[in-house]
Amino acid sequence: MSAVSLVLLALLAQAGAPASNPDAKARAQVILKEGTQLYQQGAFAEALEKFERAYSVFPSPKLFFNIGQANRVLARPVEAVMAFEKFLAQATDASPELLAEAKRSLEELSPKIGKLLIDCGVVDAEISVDGKVVGKAPLADMVHVSPGQHQVTATHATMIPAVQSVEVAAGTVQPIAIRPGKLAEAGAVGPVSSSPPPSTVDVQAVSPPSLSLATGGWWLGRKWTWVAAGSTVVFVGVAAIAGSMMQSKFDDLRNSCGKGAGVNWTGCSSDQISSLDTRKNIANVFWGLSAAAAVTTGVLFFVEGHGVTVAPMAGGMTGLLGSARY
Repeated sequence: MSAVSLVLLALLAQAGAPASNPDAKARAQVILKEGTQLYQQGAFAEALEKFERAYSVFPSPKLFFNIGQANRVLARPVEAVMAFEKFLAQATDASPELLAEAKRSLEELSPKIGKLLIDCGVVDAEISVDGKVVGKAPLADMVHVSPGQHQVTATHATMIPAVQSVEVAAGTVQPIAIRPGKLAEAGAVGPVSSSPPPSTVDVQAVSPPSLSLATGGWWLGRKWTWVAAGSTVVFVGVAAIAGSMMQSKFDDLRNSCGKGAGVNWTGCSSDQISSLDTRKNIANVFWGLSAAAAVTTGVLFFVEGHGVTVAPMAGGMTGLLGSARY
């Protein structure tokens, strides 16, 4: 068993920072032993889970050494540095060997990560990095991050959130200034005035939102226009098919029973001529419907594309157009 593994087992025996709780300490000791065994077997992710669980049961700061070691071998330098820093800051009664090992680990890992120095002038604004909350302004410490691009967000209940992207290089401290914006005066919620209403009120006509915005876009905003347009297409298609069928019937009759250059139909039966007339009438009807649908489409396109402006009036009256003074 290595020296590091031995100290991992012995940590809780020295734990004295949390309030005394023998039962919690005993449970944490069992969990810690399980984690140490997993660590020795090379199951570092499972060992880390045990170490963190042991800390939640009995929060001894010495456990940060275990957590740092597991994160280190799992190639998670940011988490390892944070754990070792907490260990050095809080486990002041740890053995000199552990303190020296933690310092050596920090010297090795610190050049592999970057730090954010976040300046937010709005007190109590919540600061998040890559969607994870890191604290409220003003932040007492720098935020450890891996090298690369990161997104910093500052939010406050009474202000507009601010979002900034920042590139961080390994071994550097990247300063960033971020501040939520002030709410627009018109959108701010203020106290209701108790003063009496003025004797005169200016009422300005305000164009309402267009139907397209209110209903989800230009398609639904001109629903009936597009219904009429679709009907036009259908009617034109049917008329074209009927016309084609009529022409085909005409050619057949002309070849089979039509006589002379002027096409004398004396050689054709009445049923044959009636069939030709029926097809012609169907084609004419649908061509007429197509024209009517096309006109309707144009009218609806204009009507549905222009909203009616209605201005509310003082005294509870509504329905007048334009603007007025009362």
